[in-house]
Amino acid sequence: MKKQKMVYQTEETQELKKFFIVLVIVAIIIIAAFVLSSIFLKETADDLTYQTGSVSTNIAIVGTILNNPESEYYVLAYDTESKDASAYVTYASYYTSNTEEPIMIYYLDLNSTFNKPYYVTEGSNPKATNIKDLKMINGTLLRIKNGKIVEYIEGIDKIAEELKVD
Repeated sequence: MKKQKMVYQTEETQELKKFFIVLVIVAIIIIAAFVLSSIFLKETADDLTYQTGSVSTNIAIVGTILNNPESEYYVLAYDTESKDASAYVTYASYYTSNTEEPIMIYYLDLNSTFNKPYYVTEGSNPKATNIKDLKMINGTLLRIKNGKIVEYIEGIDKIAEELKVD
């Protein structure tokens, strides 16, 4: 007589087999999805063109206007949402392109969250020599020399005159 080998399967072993089968199926699906996506996405990734960005170094915030590397420079403070905003930028551009050795101009947006505490509609402080005393109206040009405010100019006409705009 042949010996018969009897295999007993408990409920726990059956559940364990089902778990491993499900695990293998999930692994196969994940691997298939990865392979298919790498094939299809590789073709579309080749069509993309990459652009490099640049950081504007002539934008300032009030807290850092006295710390720039140049020994002398201007800070043009204006509200970028005002009706005269484009005039201020035009004057600064005219100055830098029509002056033989122009002084660097940093732009300060008074409408920025960082600069709002220093933006007033009335009661500016033209005698300010440090940042904590600084109060500016829309259209203020500061001349900074060796980390100190040496000139404070307000108003579109006076700024145009300082920047030698004809």
